[in-house]
Amino acid sequence: MERLGWRFAKLWAAGTTSALGSGLTMIAAPLLVASRTSNPVLVSATFGVAWLPWLLFALPGGVLVDRVDRRRLMIVIDWVRVAAMGILATAILTGHASIALLYAVLFIINAGEIVFRSASQAMIPSVVPRAALERANGWLVGGDTLMQGMVAGPLGGFLFVVAVSAPFFVNAATYAASAVLIGLVAGAYRSPPHAEPAAGD
Repeated sequence: MERLGWRFAKLWAAGTTSALGSGLTMIAAPLLVASRTSNPVLVSATFGVAWLPWLLFALPGGVLVDRVDRRRLMIVIDWVRVAAMGILATAILTGHASIALLYAVLFIINAGEIVFRSASQAMIPSVVPRAALERANGWLVGGDTLMQGMVAGPLGGFLFVVAVSAPFFVNAATYAASAVLIGLVAGAYRSPPHAEPAAGD
C-alpha cells in the first residue's frame, strides 16, 4: 500500500482543521441570530447567506484554482478568514455585533471555503503517488465530513453556552492553524500549462 506522506498529512490536517472551524460557525451563527431576534425569517436567512456562495462561486472558484498557485491561494484565503472571523468575534465580545455583520462574515468565509476545498483537492495529485489518489481523496472527504458534520455540532453548541463569542474565536484560530499547516507543505502547485493545439487540429 502506497504511503500518503508528510505533505499529504499536512494538507489533510489543514483541511480538517478548517472544516471544524467552519462547522462551528455554521452551528453558532443561527444560535446567535436566534438570541438577538425572534424573527424566523432572519434566523432562516442565516443558512441562506451561508449557502449562497456555493451557488455563486463554485464554477468561478474552480477557474481561479486552475490559474494560480493553489498553496498560496489557500494561505491567503485562510488569513482573510482569520481577519473576518476575528472582527466578528471581537464585535460579539464587546457587544457591537450586528446581524448584518454576521451575514457578511458568513458570506466571506463560505466563499473562501469553496475555493479552499477546490484547491485542496486539486493539490492531491501533486502530493501523493498516483496509486494512492483514491485513498487520499477518501481521507480528505472523510476528515471534512467528520469534523464539520459530527464534531462541530456538539462542540459548537457547548462553546456557545460557555461564551457566545467562543466558537467564533475558536474558528478564527482554526483558520490560522490551517494557514500555518499549508505553509509547511513544500513545493509549488500551479496547474500545468495547457498545450496549444497543433495547426490543422
